[in-house]
Amino acid sequence: MIAHVYALKELRRRKIRTATNIAGFIIVVATLVALVTTARGWEATTVEPLKKIGTDMIMIYSAPVVPSGTGCYIANHLFSFPFNQTDIAEIAEVDGVDHAVPVLMHRIGAVVFTGINPSETKTNAVLPNNVVQGRYLTTEDGAVALVDCEYARLNNLTVGSTVQYIKGVYEVVGLVNVDAANILPSHIYVNLPIGQKALPNDSTGLVNVALIRISDPRKVDTISEELTRRWVGATPITASDLAAATSEVITIGEETAWNISIALAVVAVLFTVRSQLANVSERKREIGILKAIGWSKSDVVSQIFIESALQGAIGGLVGCVVGYGVAWYFLSIMDGIFVVEPIVLTAGFGVALISGLAAGFYPSWRAAKLAPAEALRTV
Repeated sequence: MIAHVYALKELRRRKIRTATNIAGFIIVVATLVALVTTARGWEATTVEPLKKIGTDMIMIYSAPVVPSGTGCYIANHLFSFPFNQTDIAEIAEVDGVDHAVPVLMHRIGAVVFTGINPSETKTNAVLPNNVVQGRYLTTEDGAVALVDCEYARLNNLTVGSTVQYIKGVYEVVGLVNVDAANILPSHIYVNLPIGQKALPNDSTGLVNVALIRISDPRKVDTISEELTRRWVGATPITASDLAAATSEVITIGEETAWNISIALAVVAVLFTVRSQLANVSERKREIGILKAIGWSKSDVVSQIFIESALQGAIGGLVGCVVGYGVAWYFLSIMDGIFVVEPIVLTAGFGVALISGLAAGFYPSWRAAKLAPAEALRTV
């Protein structure tokens, strides 16, 4: 208990050295928490549009997609190279692909017309939970349609009204409210076979969009490369593609965030070791007196360790608060999702505490080796 009390007194007595060491740990933890939280928040933000339709990746068969800057990311591009529905079955067989859903989108002027398979209720361009009035489509439906609420309002459509698109006239059986985060918004949704026959050229058996669900989302980039290799001319769109297309913000991946933080932690440990060694050198006389009056080597080691651990713990706590504040600020100006994750808090505090203990190891060993008589001769 004496070692603990003495350690606290030393921290208060050597305020500048203590504050400098703690500041180093604050920088390490604040950087770690800020970068990792920002990376995870931005990742969650860019994945959100895909989650809205229950998918991890969208594959379109078209000319290469480039950001247009305005309007719907998908609908602004003409799908002039549709592929066969049998390709969807082949896509589903690619290693790592859990499920693939066919969609046919067509656009004339400002109206986007989409054919879907209504049996797909977990991954689709529009889902049952988007219906706000009326009902969802069924596989038995013929000339019926779901209509976007805003489109219905502008055209005075209600459930029971009829809407026309090229060759077909459809009864409106449901109004849907597609969230703004959905990147496949359409005005009219019909059963896929009905939609294929409605286009200017009969597109029976053809689709131009595959909604792909991945068994392990961490393998999205690898699977995207494989799909591009197999279906030349097709464009897989992932969350990272959406991030690049919808934001000019340069984002830092979580792995990079951890690497930067670990590098800073090493620098902080080395700095603190140097500081603690200087501290031990300055306190040779005190350590000699303490050992002369009965302090054991373990008492001296504990006292130095406790000082370093307390500095790391204080730096960890303050660093977590500062880091979350920085992350919240950056995500707020990026319109990102901010989430406080206990695991990041624990990791940040743990890094500071372990760094503090590591920084105290060698100095405490040096202090324990001091012989009382030799230490007192330095006076």
